[in-house]
Amino acid sequence: MTNINFGSDTLKIVKLLSKEMPALSLTIWDLTPFIPHLHDWRKNIVFVECDRAAIDSLVEMLSGAFPDYNIYAGVKKPVLKISRAEKEASIVIVAREAKNRREVEGVHPKLEKCLVDLLFYAKAEVLPLSLKDILDLWEYYLTSNEAVRFNELYRYSIRRYLGWFVSIFAYELSKKTHMKIDERHFRSGLRNLELIRMVA
Repeated sequence: MTNINFGSDTLKIVKLLSKEMPALSLTIWDLTPFIPHLHDWRKNIVFVECDRAAIDSLVEMLSGAFPDYNIYAGVKKPVLKISRAEKEASIVIVAREAKNRREVEGVHPKLEKCLVDLLFYAKAEVLPLSLKDILDLWEYYLTSNEAVRFNELYRYSIRRYLGWFVSIFAYELSKKTHMKIDERHFRSGLRNLELIRMVA
């Protein structure tokens, strides 16, 4: 099982899709476990990753099943497809990676994948998530007793083209507080920061 618990919307969508599209391969999660650590965010977002051929069908099905939800969809970067004036929450539908990765167990991702994906969406400004909020969330998980595997977090961030950013963040955070992270990551972060300063 994945190491975090998701909300009722996620369970409802899993049940709906297993009934209506039983052959669909998907990964699904939401913001429920993270909302207490986000300063100014209270509306849930459900993330659904599926085969790219199923994206349009899911937009149609989930917009009907969740009439008060904004729907975002896209192959790599989601865009707003259906906007509701009084939105209750949002659903984001994106293409899933072709093969199963170690960051996913069953239909749910591990904590490390969720953190990196949230950073990707906030940094790319494709969803209304504050980068500062997400970095504060990262700081909470990297400095608390939560079971975050930094090596796995970093490995996945490289696939998301965020490895340099994550190494710099870890280096800067290490100057403020103690973290149980291999010091090679801090040295890598310092090198990346120096390279950025050279070209700035």
